[in-house]
Amino acid sequence: MNDCLEMGGKHVAPEHFRVMMDCAQICEMSAKFMLSSSRFSNRTCEVCAEICEACAMECDSVGDMEECASTCRECADSCKQMVGMSMH
Repeated sequence: MNDCLEMGGKHVAPEHFRVMMDCAQICEMSAKFMLSSSRFSNRTCEVCAEICEACAMECDSVGDMEECASTCRECADSCKQMVGMSMH
């Protein structure tokens, strides 16, 4: 988010910035749920994957954010794997 603040323009557009904040917050919350072995971690991981994918698409549409988009996709994939593992 700091990079976007420094770049300005479309990088700080409200919808883009909100999605990035949502992504950071759900990732932190999902990690905490997993660390505490919460029975709800499966559902938080599902939502985390959805938000990370939305953030990646948003970063792609803004442009000049390939690293952020890639990281969001990696996180989404990891969350999907966690959901798959907990269902077995």
